[in-house]
Amino acid sequence: MRNPLPNPLPDAMPLRDALRGLRHAVRRGGETLLDVMPLNQLPPPATHLAGAVIREMGVLAKGVGEVASDFARIALGGGDAPHSAPLKLTARLGAEDEFAQGIYAALRLVLQRLDAPSVYVSETAARMAYLSLLPDQRQGQDADIAAALSLSLVEAKVLRGASAQDAAHVPGRAIENVAIFAVMLWLQSNRHEAEDEAALASATDLALVIAAEADAAIVSRDSPKLSALYAEFAAHV
Repeated sequence: MRNPLPNPLPDAMPLRDALRGLRHAVRRGGETLLDVMPLNQLPPPATHLAGAVIREMGVLAKGVGEVASDFARIALGGGDAPHSAPLKLTARLGAEDEFAQGIYAALRLVLQRLDAPSVYVSETAARMAYLSLLPDQRQGQDADIAAALSLSLVEAKVLRGASAQDAAHVPGRAIENVAIFAVMLWLQSNRHEAEDEAALASATDLALVIAAEADAAIVSRDSPKLSALYAEFAAHV
């Protein structure tokens, strides 16, 4: 007997990531071209030709961005928009998709606040990081779980492609670690739905203040130190 049910839908998350990766590559290509080509020093014919190429790259990047956004929201079920309810820190099995989507949206907002919106965020890597937690890492205080998740997110490379210009906005050029620290700090905050975005902005500002300590703890994979930082500062968000 034939199975009357349709074939299972493809996993939406890696497809969204693939589109975002294409968008990121196109945008980075245009930025690289601008960096290496001094248009104001070229003769007029070359300037006009180079300008046309760069404009075409911009149109392509915009088109890819629109396709990625529309396809993600309509065909694949979202992933770019923040959740309507506040995302809470949890390490329970079965919450990996909710976590990954929330982390993606939050990191995008943090990167915008850090003036580095072009850094690539991998939703799939966030899900893998969540799933990689060991059973004992899913237990304990929120600060301990946040520390384990932070290190797992860094190891999974949830953030990629930060340029020197992006990194310059954060002390020590540690933009990836500071962005992750800010989001995990925010997840531990006691906030209402209406305060979600304001709390994320506050967590970002606080992460910048203690950027050196947070980055050092992540780089050295010092989970107890990272946990202590979360326990100390989460209440201030």
